[in-house]
Amino acid sequence: MKLSEIAFFIKSNNAGATFLTFDVGFKDERSFELVLASGAIDEPTIERLYPFARGNVKIYSYRPALVIKVTVPRPSTSGGPAERDFDGVQQFAPLLDIEVPCRDS
Repeated sequence: MKLSEIAFFIKSNNAGATFLTFDVGFKDERSFELVLASGAIDEPTIERLYPFARGNVKIYSYRPALVIKVTVPRPSTSGGPAERDFDGVQQFAPLLDIEVPCRDS
């Protein structure tokens, strides 16, 4: 199952001048726990999707809000003349297709 089929929302935005943050929120604790337990959102996966973040991926889970937050540095091209997503709000797209292994109950 794809992350986009389980998550309630997946969004991105700037976290200061030099970082991007991705928020993956869930409607219920079962979905949140399923994704956490699957290990689908881990450093190797994020580094594969965002190669500019190698060695600098931070992943946090916040149970009270049912959110997984991922923070990575912005690419070195950010803020330059070719910048197409100044606010970082279009950077979440690669997360949509993360495969989440689901166990049969």
